[in-house]
Amino acid sequence: MPDRAQAADAGPPAETGLPAVPLKETWLEVILNGQSSHMVVLALLEPDNGLLLRAEDLRQLRLHTPQATPVRYAGEAYYPLAAYAGLRYHIDPSLLTLDLQAPANLFEAIRLSGDKFDDNSPMPSPLGAYFNYDLSSTQASNDHSSSELFELGAFNGWGSGGSSFLARQQSEEVGDPFVRLDSNWRRDDPDNMRTLLLGDTASHGTSWSGGVRFGGLQWGTNFSTRPEFVTLPLQSMSGEASLPSTADLYVNDALRARRDIPPGPFTIDEVPVVTGSGEARLVIRDILGREQVITQSFYASSRLLRPGLQDYTVELGSIRENYGLSSNDYGRLVATATHRQGQTNYFTSEIHGQFLRDQQTVGAGGAWLLPWGGEINSAIAASRADGKAGQLLTLGLQQQDRNVNFGINGQFASEHFVRLGISSESNPLPARQMNAYISVAGFGSGSFSLNYIQQDYRLQEQEDVEFISVGYSQGFGKWGYFSLSALHFLDNHETSFSLNFTLPLNGFERTTASINASHRADRREGTLQLQRSLPMGSGFGYRLKAGLGDSDYREGSLSYQNDFGTYQLATTNSYGQSSTRVDASGGVALLGGGVFASRRISDSFAVVELPGFSNVRVYAENQEVARTDDNGRALLPRLRSYERNKIRIEQADLPIEANIGKLEQIAIPYARSGVVLGFEVERSRNAFFRIKLENGEILPLGAVVTLEDGRVFPVGLRGEVFLTRLNSSNRLAVEWRGQHCEIMLEVPESDEPIHDLGSFLCHGIEP
Repeated sequence: MPDRAQAADAGPPAETGLPAVPLKETWLEVILNGQSSHMVVLALLEPDNGLLLRAEDLRQLRLHTPQATPVRYAGEAYYPLAAYAGLRYHIDPSLLTLDLQAPANLFEAIRLSGDKFDDNSPMPSPLGAYFNYDLSSTQASNDHSSSELFELGAFNGWGSGGSSFLARQQSEEVGDPFVRLDSNWRRDDPDNMRTLLLGDTASHGTSWSGGVRFGGLQWGTNFSTRPEFVTLPLQSMSGEASLPSTADLYVNDALRARRDIPPGPFTIDEVPVVTGSGEARLVIRDILGREQVITQSFYASSRLLRPGLQDYTVELGSIRENYGLSSNDYGRLVATATHRQGQTNYFTSEIHGQFLRDQQTVGAGGAWLLPWGGEINSAIAASRADGKAGQLLTLGLQQQDRNVNFGINGQFASEHFVRLGISSESNPLPARQMNAYISVAGFGSGSFSLNYIQQDYRLQEQEDVEFISVGYSQGFGKWGYFSLSALHFLDNHETSFSLNFTLPLNGFERTTASINASHRADRREGTLQLQRSLPMGSGFGYRLKAGLGDSDYREGSLSYQNDFGTYQLATTNSYGQSSTRVDASGGVALLGGGVFASRRISDSFAVVELPGFSNVRVYAENQEVARTDDNGRALLPRLRSYERNKIRIEQADLPIEANIGKLEQIAIPYARSGVVLGFEVERSRNAFFRIKLENGEILPLGAVVTLEDGRVFPVGLRGEVFLTRLNSSNRLAVEWRGQHCEIMLEVPESDEPIHDLGSFLCHGIEP
């Protein structure tokens, strides 16, 4: 029985609920499962030592409501602790504490996330623009050709867009000498994971629907605007803890999350699994060091969506004809629609439709997760063109384990089936298409693969394809990488072999040597190559390549890149024909009122601003990527859109008088857009001087100097004072033993980090 605590007589009697009984009030501090709850509650003591607690206090302790009739007291509902099965309690009248010992099943269950996502809201895009160029010129014997690819882009708060152009000069006329490729404008909505694109683009669809380039409107889901968002069906793990605990979540033996668990049942949602089969393991350790382990197998597929999640696209426009050869050759009008939705954790449906004036195609399918792991995907489609109907059926099975992956896929098309990019007359789909594969890892660091591919065509001018390929690869760490493969055509029984060995030259940075040999029919050839890759920053690279056996191919190239571009000079010789090629690529960015030469801008970028501080190193993800120019600006051309890019400046490159707000920022730009990162660094005026009294003596040690902003500085030996972060004009208050004086301090601009301003006279202080 619990001890009776010292209590006062109850004021008002118990209200309706249980029969009226004499109750006594007592204030008690609650100790829950050996841990202070930091709660003091008003408890009601019954004559038989029974104890009642207020319903709201029980909820704050996370104890679920018991199956009992509450007692109404002073307008509040109270429940007897005796109604909890397995609950033990003890009252210490001297300390006025209530010690509760509650099993885990009495607590309300909590739900936790298996992954913590930071706020990845993109930064607003200011007005800016960029220009990219890729130039190539080739001289082969008496033939000269060149090509230039240009891209002009712009962005602001309404989105981003631009145009790309191709210019070429060559002996054979292939299309127009100057061609516009793509022109479009896109607006992303990361909050709803949608994108609206106006202009030229490629159509979206399903694995069987084909696609074309078109000009028009495209609107739909874009999960890439939220890279942290998990589209796969969510995995969850449950357990319970009697004491406060820590839970470590492992996925395939890799630590993915750590969470603090209060007492009671809990569920961890959004376990960050990977595709394929695997095992999640939850290790729970309480404050006493006791450990429990919960394991759960899973299978995840990128084809599946979480229940209720939709992925859709709507497109309307004109098909681009002769893309890359003509600028404005737009043909038939086309409309397409695609919709995928997660119906359950085990099934995702999809439908797709294509509509042209003389051609229509519709289909439906889905992906099913098998109970024992693996997945089945299937689709059926029908088309009509020129009054002829066609059908398509696809069926596939995949299984992806940690060491063994295998699958088989089949596609069957009738004679008159058509889809975007495919016609039933000029280039029909194969009547039957099969693909089977298996790969096995686990031979040390090696792996084995086997593939079978078959394509059967109806037209005689199209040759059937059927072959088997087998491969083996093995890594040897610092000693290199080896691969061997064989390809056997079943129709003509022709077999080819290929061998490759790559050796990193550890004494030479970024340098590898490799040899490749192949054998097919009566031809045996190979290559020997020595290559040094370009560095992340500025530097040189090269490649030397020589043919072996029946090949007399020779190649040599020298590459260089800096902050402004990438350049290459290459020469080749084969069968007595030689050629020389010169390449150059780079970009120009306009942002934040500045113009910056750069390497090619392929995604997003940023401009770092440190006005007045030049030659300061700037890091992206702890890699040095730029230095500030004479204006204190630096361009960072390779940022990941919609992701957190950690940008940092080097403190050691700043002068001692620099006042630093923060050294690191997170940049989250929109796609193909730029952001400006201003670092709060300013040059401080620091001053050193001496204070003397009217009688010529120095100001005694112990006096203080107070600035107008309230900062206080001590006076040192010989009346010396050192002040920081001063203005050009400063009013100083000097105090000593209740006496004070004022000094006006003028601090001129100077390149010196500390100004020695000499001596100042203090009127009003006597020794």
